[in-house]
Amino acid sequence: MEPNQESLRIRITMDLAEQNETIGLGLIKKSSKSWMDLLAVFVAVFLTLFYYVYDVFYVMPQLLGFFGQAVHFVVSTWIVYNILGNLRICTKTKNSVDTLPLELLKPVKGEENLWHFCDKCQRTVPPRSWHCKTCNVCILKRDHHCSFVGNCVGHNNQRYFIWFSFYATLGSGLAFFDNILFALKHGVQGLSIFSINSLLINEYFNPGTSNIGLQCQIRVVLWINLCAVIFPGVLFCTQISMVRKNSVMHNTSDRTYDLGVWRNFSQVLGRRRFWTFLSPNIESPLPHEGTQWPSKHTHTI
Repeated sequence: MEPNQESLRIRITMDLAEQNETIGLGLIKKSSKSWMDLLAVFVAVFLTLFYYVYDVFYVMPQLLGFFGQAVHFVVSTWIVYNILGNLRICTKTKNSVDTLPLELLKPVKGEENLWHFCDKCQRTVPPRSWHCKTCNVCILKRDHHCSFVGNCVGHNNQRYFIWFSFYATLGSGLAFFDNILFALKHGVQGLSIFSINSLLINEYFNPGTSNIGLQCQIRVVLWINLCAVIFPGVLFCTQISMVRKNSVMHNTSDRTYDLGVWRNFSQVLGRRRFWTFLSPNIESPLPHEGTQWPSKHTHTI
């Protein structure tokens, strides 16, 4: 009986390895980023670096003294480090079911009913895993696909997406404040900050009385800056709302896995929880691999 069991175990292992190899080959062909993802990531990186250089080396020298510029430089550099660091790791981190160790590619005894079959992948996948049409794979605890990180946000990288959106909002907000002060310094006031009509009318009737190039520059920078505050701000607030109730954007009404705010955040941020705020390079292991999810009814992993 024991030899038969051993041969059966070896056979199952070989089958799983063969399935993994086949899936892996498929992923190699499908893992290339779409042009939309590449463009969106480029825009995110470009705007981050543009506003950093523009504010630190162009705007601030006209508004602050040496000490103020030094403080602003340190704060801005730390923010940009966190934006780009979290963006890089969020983009590179894989969330697909195929990243699981071989032994976790099948449910443990008694949890078979929690797994479901994916018609696209033609395989059984863990609870909270759903297929992404863009990535063309099943994602562990899939939240949503975000082109600005060129990746699906899921179990393994949601921490980095949260802090990326937070620091993008913070950095854009700081830049917006700086640029408002810069606009006021150059005589742009009130609602005229967001309008170019009054500028053109004034130039038509009083040609040469103002630097129209600088005035247009100030307004365009502010318009884009405002969008750069609102968009990641909405993303960050949405993510906090989802994590607070341990739900996902894929299924916002699901409260099955709500274990309380503290434990919910621990499942996303890992063992060190909010210390991950300081740097994307802080190691903070997640409590599990993304296949066994404690619910409010069980409270066990």
